[in-house]
Amino acid sequence: VKQMKLLNQYIDPEDAAEARRCLREAGVASLVEAMDPHSVQPSKSGATHVGLWVLLDDQLPDAIKVLEDPTHIPARVLTHREIDQLVAKAGNQVAKVRLADKMLVWLLLTGLMSLVIFTVADFFLDI
Repeated sequence: VKQMKLLNQYIDPEDAAEARRCLREAGVASLVEAMDPHSVQPSKSGATHVGLWVLLDDQLPDAIKVLEDPTHIPARVLTHREIDQLVAKAGNQVAKVRLADKMLVWLLLTGLMSLVIFTVADFFLDI
């Protein structure tokens, strides 16, 4: 799967899921990201945003048209099986990115804590 394209953001996860169902019925591969409320980052207003992503670059223009007009027929229509395969592959890629992000944060925090401990220890040893 090439880089996914963000189609839209929703505050209500049900609205995102409904848009995804509409795209799926039209043969467009899409993914709703961060439906787990614990993994959604709150906006400054306190509302959460759920992203609707199109998995294939060439389907983005048709996805926009399908959401505007559900009777629109995309130039490239995928079967449900093809969509499921693409979604599974994209889900695995997203999981790998999340794991890498978590590992990076853990390493940064570990390094910061080591620096703090070293600084405090050095301060008290100099007294």
